[in-house]
Amino acid sequence: MKIAILNQPQDPIAAGEEQRGSVAIVNWELARCLSRRHEVIVYAPRARGQAAVERWGSIEIRRIRFVARRFHKAVQLLKGRFGTGAPYFTSKLYYKEYFSQIGRDLAASRPDIVHLPCQTQFASLFKRALPGVRVVVHMHQDELAQLDLGLLRRDLADIDAVVTVSEFVTTRARARLPQIAARIHTVGNGVDVLRFRPAAHARDRGAHELRRRPLRLLYVGRIAPDKGVHLLTETVDRLIREGLNVELTLIGKPGLMPYDLLSRLLGGDRQALEAIQPFYGRSLRTWLAREIFRQGRSYGTALRARLSPAAAARVRFLGTVPLTALIRAYRSAHLLVLPSIWQESYGLPVAEAMACGVPVLASESGGVPELIADGVTGRLVPRLDAQALARTLSEMSADPARLREMGKAARIRAEELLTWARSAERLEQIYLGVLAAQSESSRPSFAAQCARSIDVA
Repeated sequence: MKIAILNQPQDPIAAGEEQRGSVAIVNWELARCLSRRHEVIVYAPRARGQAAVERWGSIEIRRIRFVARRFHKAVQLLKGRFGTGAPYFTSKLYYKEYFSQIGRDLAASRPDIVHLPCQTQFASLFKRALPGVRVVVHMHQDELAQLDLGLLRRDLADIDAVVTVSEFVTTRARARLPQIAARIHTVGNGVDVLRFRPAAHARDRGAHELRRRPLRLLYVGRIAPDKGVHLLTETVDRLIREGLNVELTLIGKPGLMPYDLLSRLLGGDRQALEAIQPFYGRSLRTWLAREIFRQGRSYGTALRARLSPAAAARVRFLGTVPLTALIRAYRSAHLLVLPSIWQESYGLPVAEAMACGVPVLASESGGVPELIADGVTGRLVPRLDAQALARTLSEMSADPARLREMGKAARIRAEELLTWARSAERLEQIYLGVLAAQSESSRPSFAAQCARSIDVA
């Protein structure tokens, strides 16, 4: 097969092992696995200093120069606050120049499969550019369960299959669109268990080492209110003031998810929306200051300002770090904590920590329970329950031998269930299935099936 994998217009791709952003990581790792047996082209925006065309092993990278990220970001933010109707990220104007350039290039490269992340509105563009191409959309979040059914009628008509990152996303999408449920599949995400692995000496580390204080906690991901980072820092602050000997390291870039996207993904979860609203600001002046001029950095400032002097000395914000430093941080941690408020579609840091032999304490959100065996490889607590988070942290810190056993079980689970090779194999079978499908003339069209699903919803 010849496969074209499209990265999001916001995320460049580097020719190498290290990518930034969860979707870029997923696309690159799948491309690496698929390129062992197929011809793979990866499309991405062109960052400063990058070549327009580059090869890495058997993968060809083609980069799009003009993306106009600032313009689209501004329109999305403004429409999210003041607009009505469909959110801007569902519009056919959203990064149109990026996808149009890819469409023109596809007409010359003629792939069998176009792998499109999230932006379902551009499936028709690729069908027109290359009649007969199969379009597979990769849903990294829960949009199909949340978006307006009229938008789904417009977009899904030109899609041959939908793949998702978790059973949570798949189940909700199938429930929303029952007539096309057979075309919605879970491929999952994964982790490179050769790079993300325990330190060589970890197997010799006994419970006595874990009794040496402090307990080292780690958070990895966006430093954002929907991730519940404020719940974590406030809980750690409280436990430190109560005498628990603990340290917290936070790795990730501060920022606010565009409000229109976040509010859609939260759907009718008013409690979650109310919990994060203060960090965006309720007045126009506050919103402009926090989300536009400071581009989300205000959240990190607020987190630091809320820490007591005792906690401030034990909480470190490292920002974005190189891959080697990230792996070292996992290996030195006793516990990864992911206190998400929104419904996580997957949780890449969970898989990475488990592969490094680190147990995980996470909120019971979205697809995260599919990764963690509660009580075996980590613990799950209810979303937005700060008391449960504090109580469970205290319990886990008091039993270092149990933490060590959970870490061992986490590594085994990652090796058996969470590899990129497993995800790529599932995806490959879906590609082969859509290529082998009967001609459109001999079976009901996807558009007709989609229309029926919407009519009965």
